[in-house]
Amino acid sequence: MIRKGHKTSKRSRFYNELASLYDFICTPEDRKRDVVVLKKIIRRHLRSNGKSLLDVACGTGFEDKYLKRSFSVTGLDLNNGVLRIARKRNPEVTYLRYDMMNFRLNRTYDVITCFDAMCYLRGYQELRKTLKNFHRHLKPGGLLIFYIDPVFLKEHSKQDTIIVNRKTRNRKTIILFEVYHKYHDSVKGYAAYLIVEGDHASLKQDTFETLGFFGVRKIRQILNDLDFKAYLYDTGKPVTFSLRKYNRRSSCPVFACEKRFSVH
Repeated sequence: MIRKGHKTSKRSRFYNELASLYDFICTPEDRKRDVVVLKKIIRRHLRSNGKSLLDVACGTGFEDKYLKRSFSVTGLDLNNGVLRIARKRNPEVTYLRYDMMNFRLNRTYDVITCFDAMCYLRGYQELRKTLKNFHRHLKPGGLLIFYIDPVFLKEHSKQDTIIVNRKTRNRKTIILFEVYHKYHDSVKGYAAYLIVEGDHASLKQDTFETLGFFGVRKIRQILNDLDFKAYLYDTGKPVTFSLRKYNRRSSCPVFACEKRFSVH
């Protein structure tokens, strides 16, 4: 389901041949709690009457496992590795391979979510194009929900960032190393994974190209230009979503964006 000319992921190994690490590193309990709060945000702001949801950059479908209990879910991702896991996890969900900037599904949805992929848009031009595409696929009164990790937000990340994350399960340990270098309007990153199983250790490296570095005010301006009414919530800890109002002292914003009804 991918069109000619679509780009591969900039972090291709993690989302393809190393896709099994995705769920190992992520915390299922946090994802479940995220969806509980996410549903409350949807109930608060959704103005259309349906239950259709498009999960863009769905990864391995962990959120879909819980979202499908309340919505008719379609998943979309660019990477075959994570899509194979998502289809096995949620066989009743339709999963499609598309680029989020360019997909055309010839239908609209009540809700579109994009949990952690907007940073892969390399600048405001690609961000605007993607948000316009999301707008095109929403019903009037529909709701777009996304967030951008603070590493990629100018208000919340002033210096280069080094992240070390360790996960252990069933005598297997994975240590994730990430390094992000800041430039004027972009971020360049590098990642490596040390995998320890018993007496054996291996190092997997993954590089990705330039990523976006965005300002919250500019994002809000683009959303307004595209006729979205945006509400900003604070990210929670340890989970992503909360019902607290965002301010610049918060860790980073979750954008809940209503597609306005057309006025004739």
